[in-house]
Amino acid sequence: MKRSKKKSFWGAVAAGLLILCLSAPAAAAPRTVEVYNPAGQQPDGVYVDTILKKIMDETGVKRPLLAGKFTGVKKERIGIRHDEFSEVSEWFYLRGWTDGLPIVPPTERRVKEMLKGTDLPADFLVANLDPMGGQATVEKIAVNAVMAGCRPEYMPVLIAAVELAARPEFDLKGLATTTNPDAPLLILSGPIVEQLDVNAGTNTLGRGWQANASISRALHLIIQNIGGSWPGVTDMSTIGQPGDFVMMLAENSAANPWGPLHMELGHPRAANVLAVMAAEGTHSILGIGQSDEGFLKLVAAHLAGLERPYRETMLLIIAQDTAKMLADKGWTRERMIAYITDRAKIPFRLYKERYLDSSALRKGMPDWVFRVQDPDAMIPSPLIGKLLILVAGGTGEKSTLIPGWYDAGIMSKEIRLPANWDELLPKKNP
Repeated sequence: MKRSKKKSFWGAVAAGLLILCLSAPAAAAPRTVEVYNPAGQQPDGVYVDTILKKIMDETGVKRPLLAGKFTGVKKERIGIRHDEFSEVSEWFYLRGWTDGLPIVPPTERRVKEMLKGTDLPADFLVANLDPMGGQATVEKIAVNAVMAGCRPEYMPVLIAAVELAARPEFDLKGLATTTNPDAPLLILSGPIVEQLDVNAGTNTLGRGWQANASISRALHLIIQNIGGSWPGVTDMSTIGQPGDFVMMLAENSAANPWGPLHMELGHPRAANVLAVMAAEGTHSILGIGQSDEGFLKLVAAHLAGLERPYRETMLLIIAQDTAKMLADKGWTRERMIAYITDRAKIPFRLYKERYLDSSALRKGMPDWVFRVQDPDAMIPSPLIGKLLILVAGGTGEKSTLIPGWYDAGIMSKEIRLPANWDELLPKKNP
């Protein structure tokens, strides 16, 4: 009796399992998706990944895990079992082609759509990018733009960004390999800000806007994938900064009581201009309750507290309420800059302790500083090549100071728009 009960029990289990197997959905059949390779090639055709993998082998760096392991063709097929987005993202991540976040798979359809944003040929060489000399063609830029989540109409801005970053005086090789926490900051001004719906108001340097986030992210992917700036391999930033992901804002022209920033950089008032600056990070300046002179003295105090004796570029982003208060008091850009730089000074005895006693910090220091004898003499700290003032952001009295990398300036150029520009722009709701 016990035996028969046991047999009937296991028979029921087997029958149940059979029913489950028959009723369960069949495993998804494998399929393939063809995606573009985002990696850069040197003029001789060698992929920067090949050189980077050699550096990894020589230095014992283990990540990315699949560095250099790809077919070497422009487009390749990747086997997909379940989800195209997650599986392509994982494959690209293991090869070192992402910033750690998921990417949009650069399929032929998506890349062709992105290329509609420019009338330049796909094989047109925009620039050779440091640190590894990868060729940034229009097509390679479009591939990385797709991955970053860009729209086709962002391509003219992105092409301009690549051109600016590649200028020798920008020193992308230094920026992309330094131990300092620097990142390219994009500043957009002109009618194109509204046309592309770039955020110039509240949280302009923060999250929430596709244009700000994806254009900046794409430039970082381009420098990484085409230029060959790999964290821990060629990018040796000791700590890094969040701006490595996204760092873009726009001038708030509606709240700006002075002329547009791009006029200070030598461009016509009506121009669409992109500026790229090697930015070290952000310093918040709390201007609540400050008078006009009180605010400017506060800015000077922040400057005098910085640790480098020389900065090629400093950017002061003034919040719109503070900008209105200053303008109402009769302050111009020129007067503010003169007032701030005249007060951003420290006694020579402190200057000597901070800079002269450290040979590593003497770069850019003028000869006359070494001849100073009076310990109470006031010395400009830092010496600034160019102090720029930008009005951006929303309401409030909280401004921001962004120090530039010590010997890299700010590059700017007028954005070249394609012939089909008006057709590219999204139609606005009536």
